[in-house]
Amino acid sequence: MSGNKTSTFTFRIDSEYERILRQEAHEKKVTVNALANKIFGDYVEWHRYMERFGTIVLSRNAFKTILDALDEKSLVRLAADVGEKAPREFILFKWKVLAADNVVKFIKMYFDHCGYGAHDESRTGGTVTFSIHHDLGQKGSVFLKTFLETMIKSTLGRSCNSTVTESSLVLVFRE
Repeated sequence: MSGNKTSTFTFRIDSEYERILRQEAHEKKVTVNALANKIFGDYVEWHRYMERFGTIVLSRNAFKTILDALDEKSLVRLAADVGEKAPREFILFKWKVLAADNVVKFIKMYFDHCGYGAHDESRTGGTVTFSIHHDLGQKGSVFLKTFLETMIKSTLGRSCNSTVTESSLVLVFRE
């Protein structure tokens, strides 16, 4: 994270890993140090919790295929079931407290690391607004809407206002 105090840390890695990291850094137009810092940050902030929490990785296309195979009622029930339990448990596991800031951090992590889409977040006068764009289709919008609304209700005891299109969702809730 930029702006944080840094330290020097020396270690040995496999030469093939070094070659790939240098190539990846060159392609991304960043230093190897910046790329390594991002990799370490992703591990510290996300992957180590995912390993402990027992998550699986599923491609976006496979997820969309599953959503498309469900009827509307089953889709809403699945999203509500997942939104009711998993986020609450993860937030308590990682941050130990159900608070609006932690819920916002979870939503950001969810979209930054899970591949469900891109997000933009703003806060104004005690209101949080997330604008989400995805390529999961109409059923993806319904799933994300239900999942997020249920999560907000389950973690913060608050309702949300949502606007949905085939490839986007705007979610508004009080902090």
